[in-house]
Amino acid sequence: MPDGRLHAVFTTSADARTALNRLGQDGVAHENVEVRSSVPLEHDIIPVGSKLRSRIPWTSIVGATLGGTAFFLMVKLTSEAYPLPTGGMPIVPLPTTGVVTFEGLAIGAILTTVATVLLECGLPGLKKPGPLDHHLALDHVLVSVTCDEGASTAWAVKAIETARD
Repeated sequence: MPDGRLHAVFTTSADARTALNRLGQDGVAHENVEVRSSVPLEHDIIPVGSKLRSRIPWTSIVGATLGGTAFFLMVKLTSEAYPLPTGGMPIVPLPTTGVVTFEGLAIGAILTTVATVLLECGLPGLKKPGPLDHHLALDHVLVSVTCDEGASTAWAVKAIETARD
């Protein structure tokens, strides 16, 4: 059972990539590795064996569907709740309802996409900050590994600082 986390700070993404490859060679499970940086990283700076996945496509479709349905129902139910004499015209006109429904689709997709991005990025930061998080402001790459107390630290040879918690 892992005892704690070992944190290592790297100045370049190449050093972090080397450390992640070494962790993969040592057989460390990708679930036990966390990579963080204040700047966007290249697509290959991920723990060995893990895949980059995002829920954004699915949540934006769900948000658009819910938003469009809600706005359509708002127009339909409001029009039916306050029936006005329309002189034989439909009480729920499709051209204007279509415009409002489209706006509901857009706002639903936008809001769920923004919410998903924030949640996938770990915001709001409800976790306790790590011992080396101040290095993130300096554009360094932080690699944290859940491991035993006596585990090998050879992967962190090029790190400028390491710490345990």
